[in-house]
Amino acid sequence: MTPADQQLTPRRRTILGAATSVLAQQGNRGLTHRAVDRQAGLPEGTSSAYFRTRGALLGALGDFVAHRLAADVEALGERLADCPGDHERAVAEVSGLFSQWLEQPDLLMARLELTVAATRDTVLAERFHLWREDLVRTVHQVLAGAGKDGRASAETLVAALDGVLLASLLQPVGTRQDFVAESVEQLLAGLGGDDAPA
Repeated sequence: MTPADQQLTPRRRTILGAATSVLAQQGNRGLTHRAVDRQAGLPEGTSSAYFRTRGALLGALGDFVAHRLAADVEALGERLADCPGDHERAVAEVSGLFSQWLEQPDLLMARLELTVAATRDTVLAERFHLWREDLVRTVHQVLAGAGKDGRASAETLVAALDGVLLASLLQPVGTRQDFVAESVEQLLAGLGGDDAPA
């Protein structure tokens, strides 16, 4: 992804972190340079000096969010590579990642807002296509390790897991973790067929 998170200056990271919160809390229409400056506690005009147009800000934010998600998915893939075919470990790791994302509600909400925006913006859509492909590839590897090889199944599971994340945001905060764990267990067991635990 470009710009990768580690290549951002501290000021750009601050601006994009503030933009993540603004997008999450105010939606796409609320994402303005002025709102980002206020959120970051920076003088008015600071964010526009780094990202001249709203399109530039939105594109950089898409990279920023997608990179953070991609890094999490890559780490998940590395952990799951150590335990091919271990259904319980897969459930625990995927549930753990989702729980981690739920503890960063601004990141999760910004991702959802950007996903909707990407349906009307081909450049943004390409950014999110890349990280989603990484996620599908990771899930496909997990399924293959369990003897359930099939990219179509991986695509379906990723789509279903997206739905779980969205639905979890509508749950009371205290029940979200259990909802995610139970949903992930059911989805993975469903794809596992007769070999999955009851």
